[in-house]
Amino acid sequence: MTTLSVLEDGKTVYTREQLFGGRQLTDEIQRRYGMSPEEAGLAKKTGELPDDYEPEVLDPFRTAAVQQISRSLQFFYSSSHFNDVDCIVLAGGTASTPGLVDMIAEKIGTPCVLANPFARMSVASKVNASALANDAPAMMIACGLAMRSFD
Repeated sequence: MTTLSVLEDGKTVYTREQLFGGRQLTDEIQRRYGMSPEEAGLAKKTGELPDDYEPEVLDPFRTAAVQQISRSLQFFYSSSHFNDVDCIVLAGGTASTPGLVDMIAEKIGTPCVLANPFARMSVASKVNASALANDAPAMMIACGLAMRSFD
C-alpha cells in the first residue's frame, strides 16, 4: 500500500491510498527466483540476489514506484488549489529501496528524503546505528507510538 499524505503547516490537507508497495517487489522476487515469501523478503532486505536482480527486477519496480507517486501527485494537483509540493518524504519499508530517493527526486523534480524518526535522538552504544538508519523509515509508526508516552 502506498499512501500519499500532503501536509501544509503541519496539518494533513490531502490523503490518497494506492494498492502499490513493497509487496509487488517481494512477489516479483518470489516469482523470478522461486523463493518463498520469507526468503524473498529477507533477500530483498539483505540484497543477496542474483546479478540480474537490479536490471531485471529492481529497476522496473523503481520506475513503477516513481510513476505511482507522480500519478498521486497529479491527482492531488488536479483536485486542489496546489500545483507543487516542497519536499517528498518517503517512509515505510520500501522507502529504503536502493536508488529510490534519487530517482524520485530526479524524475519528479522535487527534493526527496528518507524519513528518519531517530534523526535527533541519541542512540545507545549497543545499537547498530547503521542498521537502525536503514530500518528507520519503516519504524515511523512504531516510533511515534512509543513517543506518545513521553508527552
